[in-house]
Amino acid sequence: MKAISLLQPWASLIFLGYKHYETRSWNTSYRGDLAIHASLGKPAEARRIAATCPEISAILERHGLTFDTLPRGAVLGTCELADTHKTDDLRGLSITELACGDYGPGRYAWRLIAPFVCAKPVPCKGALSLWVVPEEVEQEVNATTLPF
Repeated sequence: MKAISLLQPWASLIFLGYKHYETRSWNTSYRGDLAIHASLGKPAEARRIAATCPEISAILERHGLTFDTLPRGAVLGTCELADTHKTDDLRGLSITELACGDYGPGRYAWRLIAPFVCAKPVPCKGALSLWVVPEEVEQEVNATTLPF
């Protein structure tokens, strides 16, 4: 199974039902199952956004979460990478969706559908770009995912 690592809070926002696109500076021809990994990092900019962006901070508060309580270093669940779009071509996204990504010119929005959340995060080391989940982690993820 392929995976992608995301910083928090963006990884969790997929499984909370608010983030339907992952924005990247690069496109991919890959389509299919995709594990979402929450990376270990706690960059100051991500912390600032989680605390000060009204849409994101309200979501975290609504779910009893803070930047520091979000899971890291683990696969949170799976979804399907359905397609990709140039961000320049997307219209009608909600304010919340726009807050959940970088929709600047020349970027790509990967449409994520059918999320399945792990009953509990599955510890795993992440990587850059698309990467392959180790077999033992994939088995644990598949055994514990629940429909969103």
